[in-house]
Amino acid sequence: MPPEMGAFFMLTYTATNTKTGEFYIGSAKDYCHFMNRKGNHHVGHAYNKFRQDLQANPHDFIWDYSEDDLDDRSFEGDLLELYVGSRFCYNKCKNPDGFDTDNAKRANSLIKNRSRSEETRAKMSASALRTSDIKSKTMTKMVKSKEPCPHCGKLMNPGNLTQHIRAGTCLK
Repeated sequence: MPPEMGAFFMLTYTATNTKTGEFYIGSAKDYCHFMNRKGNHHVGHAYNKFRQDLQANPHDFIWDYSEDDLDDRSFEGDLLELYVGSRFCYNKCKNPDGFDTDNAKRANSLIKNRSRSEETRAKMSASALRTSDIKSKTMTKMVKSKEPCPHCGKLMNPGNLTQHIRAGTCLK
């Protein structure tokens, strides 16, 4: 049962694969954020084994959470310290933020301190202009194009048409 609306608790959750026994540990600052994070794990590029397994067989997973009155992710960090490295833990990093802070600081300092050549900066600028131009043309085309609703025949742009059909506002 979700916590009372307006109450803020740090939630630590696990997603357990019932077929393999593997589990993922995560945290969210409240129940709404937990539900959002839970949904976000299901979509997007499957860049790790957890997402691959979850997206392949979402019904194989059980989601559990516990509440505490902490305002940080220390409980998740404690669990990660305990379980990362075991053959059943999907998580690969002991840090709740998902990266090794020492390596991240070193990488960030290297990025900040590097200078790009004029040629590289020119290429990046040209690429950004091309991307901007493509987005502009696509948006203009989308806004100007009109498609009829298959139910009521009303003309509207494709994005609004999808919303119109899903929302059931069609006069049919």
